[in-house]
Amino acid sequence: MKNIAIIGAGQLGSRHLQALASMKHPVCIQVVDSSAESLAVAEARFKEVGSNFTGKISFHTDISALEKQIDIAIVATNSKVRRRVVEQLTANSNVKNLILEKFLFVKSDDYQAVEKLLTEKKIKAWVNCPRRMIPFYQNLQKELSGNVEFNASGNSWGLSCNGIHLLDLFAFLTKSDNIVLSNDLIDKTVIESKRPGYIEFTGTITGKTGGHTFLIASFPDKTPSLRININTAAVRYSIEEGPEAKVWISRLDNNWALEEQTFNMPFQSQLTNIAADEILRTGNCSLTAYKESAELHLLFLNNLISFLRKENNDNSIDECSIT
Repeated sequence: MKNIAIIGAGQLGSRHLQALASMKHPVCIQVVDSSAESLAVAEARFKEVGSNFTGKISFHTDISALEKQIDIAIVATNSKVRRRVVEQLTANSNVKNLILEKFLFVKSDDYQAVEKLLTEKKIKAWVNCPRRMIPFYQNLQKELSGNVEFNASGNSWGLSCNGIHLLDLFAFLTKSDNIVLSNDLIDKTVIESKRPGYIEFTGTITGKTGGHTFLIASFPDKTPSLRININTAAVRYSIEEGPEAKVWISRLDNNWALEEQTFNMPFQSQLTNIAADEILRTGNCSLTAYKESAELHLLFLNNLISFLRKENNDNSIDECSIT
């Protein structure tokens, strides 16, 4: 039986656990969190969906309780402690495959340190930016040609904590690297995140690579919303995600007539099992590989650190507390 570990049983960790309840083959799942309360919530959520689960599951408050051989580990802790948790995990167990939650790390130095660790221990790793797993976006990547204009805007959707998802989607759809970002249009007032100890931003981040352009904007209105617009010279897509995801498509060769379609936008509790099955079966999955995601994270992180240094007139700032 394959061993799967989840470290961090909070909001995301418990959803990863719910997904694993529907694994195709029996697995041994171990869940670790220092909070007994979080473990209790995770166990309750698992029981909501796990009536047909045929494997084994256990809950622990310390990494030392984990099996010494782990086929897949999912690290869903907060970003400030994630490097330390990865180090503790890999010191305790032989980990074959690793899925890390975003935002990866708050300090630039952490990225190279973790990459070195993964290389030394020959661990395959991915980062959970799951839009790459969605068939709609996979098909869209195949359909797009020419220069792409990517624009995502709305209210209070989390410019810093969720912006990396949109940057990852832009990189995926355009198959681009060497992206350049600007922080000139970020609002000067930094606000507190919903998670204590973290910060959030409003305003606009722009970018470009080759002939492709990137813009994401979050405004301070309290009613959350987000619309993604993806345009080329030949076709335009206006996308609203959510439980009832919709896309409005207009094409040049159809005189820009508007067509509405629905598509499936799964929850995290419907995705992790797919990635885990793929990894166990093929040794790979559709999530963003660590090296590529780390480059995108660093690009995004350093853009915000540069903004903080400029606004605070302090070049010693070396981290940005993004959750």
